[in-house]
Amino acid sequence: MDKALAKTISGFSDFVTDLKPDLIIVHGDRVEALAGAVVGSLNNILVAHIEGGEVSGTVDELIRHAVSKMSHAHFVTDSKAKDRLIQLGERPDTIFVIGSPDLDMMNAKCMPELELVKEYYGIAFSDYAIALFHPVTTEYSSTAVRARDFVSALIASEMNFVVIYPNNDLGSNEILSEYSRFEGNQRFKVLPSMRFEYFLTLMKNCQFIIGNSSAGLKEAPTLGVPTIDVGTRQLNRVRLNSIINVDCTMESLLVAINDLKGSKTQLVPFLPYQT
Repeated sequence: MDKALAKTISGFSDFVTDLKPDLIIVHGDRVEALAGAVVGSLNNILVAHIEGGEVSGTVDELIRHAVSKMSHAHFVTDSKAKDRLIQLGERPDTIFVIGSPDLDMMNAKCMPELELVKEYYGIAFSDYAIALFHPVTTEYSSTAVRARDFVSALIASEMNFVVIYPNNDLGSNEILSEYSRFEGNQRFKVLPSMRFEYFLTLMKNCQFIIGNSSAGLKEAPTLGVPTIDVGTRQLNRVRLNSIINVDCTMESLLVAINDLKGSKTQLVPFLPYQT
């Protein structure tokens, strides 16, 4: 991650030297956003940060706050995030509560039909769940064991899963190594990535989402989809009734999966998208 940060800063510095932008907009808590904020702040270019002031735990939270401190304008999701930025010393008149921009993509006009998504990505399932499991960099030593239990639970559940690759943080290689166990199993469709609007349609129609992605705590409740949130990666996020938190042992995961398996209960979306 540190090498990726260094290379991104170097490349982006060259880019803005040529482009001479008036404003750099960065989003979230990734090292790419940190690189953008570093380059902007050190070159006297205005930096605007989307979704600062949130807490999640692990190194992501540290990166998010660092990005905020190097930004000049802040577009946050809620008043609690605004209050945290004020506690960090940011001026209240530079902070704007706008909600989550991701939710704008949930307008029905922006989302493709399910059949188009399934055809585009070669997904043959009628019923399925989505699995998204990222490494927790502060718990790297246990990544391989947790990835093994995660994969074992999905296989033992005998359900269909669309599995999406983890991010490229420290520990992703261990997770991908375990994902090799899905090869040849017709109940799994493993994808490196998905277009966001296609992912939203796929999630809107799934039985549940399992893993430790923020999508399970933000987009899934908005769409009325249950979430099995695994481990500590999203520990400090807001909790809703549609979210089940479990530790990353095969036994705990199977209990949670079996609780939702075959469930036809339709949750009321937390914040329905426009129609």
